Amino acid sequence: MIWEISLLIISIGFVILIAFLVPTVVQLRRTAKRVEVISDSLNHHLPAILTNIDEITTNLTSILTSARRQVLILEEAAQDIKGMVEDIVHLEKDFKRRIEDPFVETLTTLAAIARAVRAFLGAFKEKS
Repeated sequence: MIWEISLLIISIGFVILIAFLVPTVVQLRRTAKRVEVISDSLNHHLPAILTNIDEITTNLTSILTSARRQVLILEEAAQDIKGMVEDIVHLEKDFKRRIEDPFVETLTTLAAIARAVRAFLGAFKEKS
């Protein structure tokens, strides 16, 4: 009798275990089907996505190469502009040295002559 009661308890426990496992197994089957659908979708769309990524990579490489070339051109232009500015500064200094200094000296001399003439005329008027 104990043997039969034990077997009955084990059977009831097994039925309860199966009752709890059935929804889990059903959910596992649904999940497996969803994974299969997602896998099929990925297999269908992934080649196009990879092709787009390849195109993007190619375009990006082309853009970066072009940008490098443009930077080199701008660098050369900046060097040319720097050289021109240095030439202008040198020309301005040379102009100042050659034109402004003699011009200032001439004006100083003319001013001295004018003062001398005024002094001479002032002295000449006082004697007369």
